[in-house]
Amino acid sequence: MSKTGVTELIALIDAAVQKNDVSETVNAIKADLCRLIRQGQIELQPAFIQPVEGRYARRLLHRNAELGYSVVVMTWGPGQATPIHDHAGMWCVEGVWGGSINVQQYDLSKRDGERFFFTKQNSYEAGVGSAGCLIPPYEYHSISNPCDSNPAVSLHIYGGDMISCNIFEEQADGSYREVCRPLGFDN
Repeated sequence: MSKTGVTELIALIDAAVQKNDVSETVNAIKADLCRLIRQGQIELQPAFIQPVEGRYARRLLHRNAELGYSVVVMTWGPGQATPIHDHAGMWCVEGVWGGSINVQQYDLSKRDGERFFFTKQNSYEAGVGSAGCLIPPYEYHSISNPCDSNPAVSLHIYGGDMISCNIFEEQADGSYREVCRPLGFDN
């Protein structure tokens, strides 16, 4: 890691998470992440960018327990995707380091007991150097690698240690069932 790479990103995140406003925090991280990626300054070791067969890969890049955030590298093989999911109530900044990802946002339009109903909102394809952020309660989305031949790599900065999230499985009646999914890390 060079001072102008991951180390610089971590220093900038350290400063941003100490702001008193979540919007200011995520906007500062988003701007810095985009700038560093676009300038080609964030170097990732080859082990971080290797896809995993059958699902996207999650690898911990950095965790700061004292300041309460983590940085995770996700690698998406061609066509790999998440179901609709939340971020367990924590903010997140997601930036594309390599390839492109498709982000589909959802609004929770109705909840009837254990049944959830979502309305599709914005969908966009994000390329290298672009980033987005989620601040609860606006956190429902799915992510996919739309490419059929190349992997995609994204960096995710979470306002905590995301060890689980809720995924939403579509039911025959068009509603969704909430399932808590534990999250781990790949080697």
